[in-house]
Amino acid sequence: MGGGSSGGGYTQANTYSTNLPEYARPYYERMMERAEAESNQPYVGYESPRLAGFAPDQTAGFGITRDIEARGTPQTQTAGQVAAGAAARGFAASNYQANPIQQSSFGSQQAEQYMSPYMQQVIERQKSAAVQDYQEGRPSRETQAIKSGAFGGYRQAVQEGVAERGLSRQLGDIEAQGRQRAYEQAQGQFERDRAASIQAQAQTEQQRLQAAQYGLSGAGLGLQGAQTMGQLEAMEQGLGMQQAEALQRQGAAQQGLQQQALDVAYQDFLNQRDYERNRINFMSNILRGTPITPETASRQYNNPNPLTQMAGLGIAGLGAYNQLSR
Repeated sequence: MGGGSSGGGYTQANTYSTNLPEYARPYYERMMERAEAESNQPYVGYESPRLAGFAPDQTAGFGITRDIEARGTPQTQTAGQVAAGAAARGFAASNYQANPIQQSSFGSQQAEQYMSPYMQQVIERQKSAAVQDYQEGRPSRETQAIKSGAFGGYRQAVQEGVAERGLSRQLGDIEAQGRQRAYEQAQGQFERDRAASIQAQAQTEQQRLQAAQYGLSGAGLGLQGAQTMGQLEAMEQGLGMQQAEALQRQGAAQQGLQQQALDVAYQDFLNQRDYERNRINFMSNILRGTPITPETASRQYNNPNPLTQMAGLGIAGLGAYNQLSR
């Protein structure tokens, strides 16, 4: 190819050529024909799979992981409820306060309450018996007065007075002794009831104290049980995850082997597809070692400007015309 100026003067042209040896020309021509033919080959896609799918062990490991997540932590939730209940029972038991023993003293009100309702009837019967004895003793006293010659006299009146006073004193004693015995019996029964009440209250308080102690013990056992439940569930989940991870590692090894086989198959496909191209490249590399010397030739030539030539012709014609006119 070449280049030059359009403004008159001269033009320079460069010609490039290569010194290709004659013995190498057929090889270059055949290689270029093969390369052109190879470049016109249609696209061939790889139809086999490129990536290895999950192995069955991996799928099983994924399933275990999903099951663990879907199951949640029911035992931990139950343990929380148990712990909350145990804490409530423990709090209630820790607020134990002893109830004071209730007891009352014996008085007239208690005596009337505890006296036998038949006490007065018993006293009245004893009094009636005493009056009857008094009445039955009167004939004996009169007989005695007659014998002593005092019947109807002063001495008999004195004896009857003495007898009446004795009856009155006996009746008073009967009343007092009967009430005293009734009072003492009422007091004794009251004391027995009070002792029984105190004992019953003490037993009840002892039971309340034992219940509080049992409540604290039960709360402690409940908290321990809740903690154990939570630990067991955590261990169960941990074992499940370890099993899932073991399956996934084993499946990953299987998947890796399968992927290696797929990679080998794909590489074989590439080698088969590019076999002719590699041969062409191999030949091209060999031919690149052939000594070829490039040559460049340059030439210069005049390139008159048409306008200048026209102007020159006009001037020359004008001169000739002037000479003829003279």
